[in-house]
Amino acid sequence: MGRKRTCELPFCQGTVEGTRNKRRCDNDRNIHLHQVISKNVKKIMRYIENHEDFTANDVNRDLFKNRLDKNEKGSMYRMFQAMVREGYLTERGKREGLKVYAFAGRPAHPAGVAPAPAAPPAFQPAPQAPAPVAHEPPPLSPRDILLGKLREFVYMKNGSWNHDDWMWLVNRPDIREFGASDAEIGLMLEEEKARYWVRKQ
Repeated sequence: MGRKRTCELPFCQGTVEGTRNKRRCDNDRNIHLHQVISKNVKKIMRYIENHEDFTANDVNRDLFKNRLDKNEKGSMYRMFQAMVREGYLTERGKREGLKVYAFAGRPAHPAGVAPAPAAPPAFQPAPQAPAPVAHEPPPLSPRDILLGKLREFVYMKNGSWNHDDWMWLVNRPDIREFGASDAEIGLMLEEEKARYWVRKQ
C-alpha cells in the first residue's frame, strides 16, 4: 500500500491512499474525472467563485462552448457532488430541472460592496426589527419531481438515447416510485426532448 498524501483536487481536504488512481481520495472513492474536467478544475473553481449561482449547463456553455459530451458532463456533475460534500458548494434547488449550485464562501452582500456599519447605540437606538419571514418555495408536486428527473436524463444524453438507455431509465427505482406508466413516462420524455432541441437551436 502506498503512502498517504493530500488529494490533488484543490477543493478537497481528504487524503489519497496508494498510487493507482491519484484522483481518488478517501473522502470519495467513486470520483473519477475525465481529462477535460481534471485539467480545468481550477478554471471551473474560478468560474464558481465569480457567479452568484449556476447550473452544469451554465458551466458547459460559458467555459466549454457546449462541447462536453455526456460522459464529460457526468464527470463534471460528479465533481459538483464531491464539492458539495466537501462544503465548497451548496445546492440551491433546481432551475429548468437541473440542480442549481452556489459557492459556499460567497458573502451575503454583493461583491465589492461592504455592508453598512452599524450606528453607535449612543446616537441611534436600535430599532425593533420585525422577525424575518422565511420565503420557502412551494413544495414540488410528484409530477414536477419526475419531470425534473426526466429533464436531467435528456440533458445527460444530449437529447438522444437508445433502447438500453430507455430500459435503464424506466426501471430506475426513483422513477418507478411515482407510479407513472411507461407510456406516460415516454410522452413526458418526448416533450422534454423537444424542449431540449428547441433550446439548442
